[in-house]
Amino acid sequence: MSYSLKFKDMEHITESYWDELLVNHERISETYSEADQAAFIAFLNPTDKEALQSILQIPEFEDEQKWNQHLKETPNFLNFLYLKDFLRRKKKAVEEVFRFKVPDYSNPSVSPLIKLIYMFFTSPSWLFEVLVLHEWRNKASGDLYVTDKNFPDVRNKLSSDNSYQTKLLEIMRKNSGQNNDYRVVAHCDTGEKHSIYLMYKKVKDSKRPGYDQNKRIKDRDEILFAIDTNTKTLEIKAAITDVKGVKRYFDEQFNTVLRKMDTELFSDYNTNDIVQLFREGTPVGDEEPEDFSIESITFSNSLLIKSPDVILQLKRSDIWPSVNDAFKRGIVDLYSLKDIKKIGFRSEKHSKSIRSIVLENGNVIFKLNDGGLSGSTKSAIKEKFLKKFGFPLDQPVQNKFDGGEAFKVDQVFRFASTDQFTDEHTDIYAGLQSSQLIDVIEETSFNCSQCSFTTIDRKLVSVNDEEKGKLICPECEESVNQSTLEELIPNKEKIEKYIHRLIDEFVNNHENCDNPKISKQKFKKSEFTFKRFLYNKRPYQVLVTDSLLTRKTLEWIEKKLIPTIIVCYGIDKQTSDRHALETIEQVTFGEVYIHHEKDQLHKLMDNYLEDLEKRIHHQVVTAAMKSKKSLTYIGDKTVDLKDIYDENMLEDDVFTIIKHLFPNSEKWGKEYSGHAVPEGIFAVQYKEDTGAMSIEIKHGFTYDCKFTLENAGYKLGASENRKGLHYIKRLNELVDISYYCTSREITSHIFIGNKFRDRQARAMSKFIREEISKGHHTKPVFINSKDLAYLYDQFIYHKDKIDKIPDIFYKQLTAIFSTDDIIITKEYIDEKLEDIDIAARSYSFLDTATITRKLTGRKK
Repeated sequence: MSYSLKFKDMEHITESYWDELLVNHERISETYSEADQAAFIAFLNPTDKEALQSILQIPEFEDEQKWNQHLKETPNFLNFLYLKDFLRRKKKAVEEVFRFKVPDYSNPSVSPLIKLIYMFFTSPSWLFEVLVLHEWRNKASGDLYVTDKNFPDVRNKLSSDNSYQTKLLEIMRKNSGQNNDYRVVAHCDTGEKHSIYLMYKKVKDSKRPGYDQNKRIKDRDEILFAIDTNTKTLEIKAAITDVKGVKRYFDEQFNTVLRKMDTELFSDYNTNDIVQLFREGTPVGDEEPEDFSIESITFSNSLLIKSPDVILQLKRSDIWPSVNDAFKRGIVDLYSLKDIKKIGFRSEKHSKSIRSIVLENGNVIFKLNDGGLSGSTKSAIKEKFLKKFGFPLDQPVQNKFDGGEAFKVDQVFRFASTDQFTDEHTDIYAGLQSSQLIDVIEETSFNCSQCSFTTIDRKLVSVNDEEKGKLICPECEESVNQSTLEELIPNKEKIEKYIHRLIDEFVNNHENCDNPKISKQKFKKSEFTFKRFLYNKRPYQVLVTDSLLTRKTLEWIEKKLIPTIIVCYGIDKQTSDRHALETIEQVTFGEVYIHHEKDQLHKLMDNYLEDLEKRIHHQVVTAAMKSKKSLTYIGDKTVDLKDIYDENMLEDDVFTIIKHLFPNSEKWGKEYSGHAVPEGIFAVQYKEDTGAMSIEIKHGFTYDCKFTLENAGYKLGASENRKGLHYIKRLNELVDISYYCTSREITSHIFIGNKFRDRQARAMSKFIREEISKGHHTKPVFINSKDLAYLYDQFIYHKDKIDKIPDIFYKQLTAIFSTDDIIITKEYIDEKLEDIDIAARSYSFLDTATITRKLTGRKK
């Protein structure tokens, strides 16, 4: 029987009565004193005392002192203190129940405490109705079901008939898989046709340590449901499983055929307006609602690896400027309404929360936790929310956001488990798994429901022989729960092979592509695998990665001067683009995968390659400017560069500068390791006037990079001498060189390094000049990397002048790199480039600023 009917008179009042009402009667009785009596009486105003007198009929009311004394001597005075404790936070519920139970009370202005005392002495069971109503009002709106049939009025039976309650408990337990026990606690009649019921579900039975003694505690959850026979509705406030259990009871026992109440779908909003709100802070309603402060927000789809929830929270302050900043910094983004998991706000003197509920069709309900809110307050909050966000609370909202198929593929790689999947994700996941591009790692864990024991080691958990299969905790010997967690892991090797296979297919079927191959490159301590191929006879490459590459790594790739496409997986497009360089094309795996599935990969690759081809000059200039900074920094440093700089980096930095200075150049270096070739070669071509004739002059230069950590400088021993001589002789023997070069041989072989030993450099130069075959004049020349950077810096500084007189510039550049002084210095560079200034003076320019002023009358 419901407690709302069980305690009908004062004879039934026991300690269990107060226990069920959640009154801490033990503490109150232990500390009880005359001071508590005096405090209670002082709390009463004259109107309360008059009302209390009519309830208790205490003698000598006219004499306040004697009446107070009689009140103190009232049997079970402690009940007044228990009632005062029970009243906390329940005043509204007391008022509402009192109005329904005692509509004609003669003095309605008395305090809630007196009304509570009146109900207690009239019918102690009424306090359970106060408890039920209080719990109902303080929980957010529940799931509302409606029937088209006549709703049977079973309220009295459900409150008083044990057979009805037994059947309800039986179905609830069956619905939970026999895992939980239930009991009906109490009910509350709030109208002639409306009743609320409170049930408890046992979720844990354990021993808890206490101050005096350890106690057995049965933890429970609440289940509340309300029957309204007038509107034919059933509202349930409980966990999803228990909601289904209550509905099942009514459908099976009374054939109600309950269906969830449909609410009109809201679709009148613009996704761009909402994105603008999150990015810039502009409210959808154009005007910021007053008294509506967002204190926290949880995003369920962050841009971090494995896409963890991101919570932005700032107590007692508006978090929205931080939300805007997070969007601009790329920490979070909004691809779907489902990404907004929870919002905490303060308005109308209340701090409340809003959670999103994703419906099966992908639409979303933003549900307000309206527990304890009056109808007017709830309406005001809903109006302010709509004004700020542009969509309503407690109503299905059409999810107009669509991240696209490629985005959803990339999401699958970012998710930690399949729990985050929608139906679309599940379909995509099935395709990825069938291609073995993603793996599922399962881990079984064992945890005790009574103590803190948990393990993933099955051997630590014993099996109960009496109950076959039941696992026992080794610490407290209670039953152990077994759960299996899964984690999604992209298969790095298979993904890389998948992309490489697609590139092979593309290259082999493209008339302008050829020679696909693998190139492994090391940077710092990491190795990178590039898929290289020729496009329009120029090398291009593709790199597959599961992480955002550092800026230094990207710049290292950039300095290779090979147009590059980076395919990222497990990273969203926005984050990838945000960390990309303009000279490198970054795409997500999702883009490649979806285009391949639709037989559109050829078109996608063509677009990227054509775009990269247009950016080649920009890449050269950008990389050269960065290399100039690097070479300037290293200067003539040696040992200080350990773990910071190496010979491979010098090779890349030197080539980017040479490539900008001399477009007709080629790098060999480490790519041709094992072959007897220098670091690279470049050619210079210019016209020289001799009297009435103009002669075309052509020069070829080779170069080698020499990096050292020794303070004395690079050691040029006998082997270096022989190697340098071998390079020169072999190149001079080539028909291509003798045919192209005016001198029919390489003009100079240039050694570029961070520091040389002056005496060894001069000795090497002498050795090579003496050993070169008779009739050859190729010069060995040395230049420090910082002086090469200085030369490039002057090239940039004088670029406008060089464009007027390129032949003179390249003639002087040839003179610099073929100096007889062996070592090129800054002073020598300045001397040779001085002629550029002189020659450029003969070229006049059009004063466009003056023309602008004359035409418009305005200065620029």
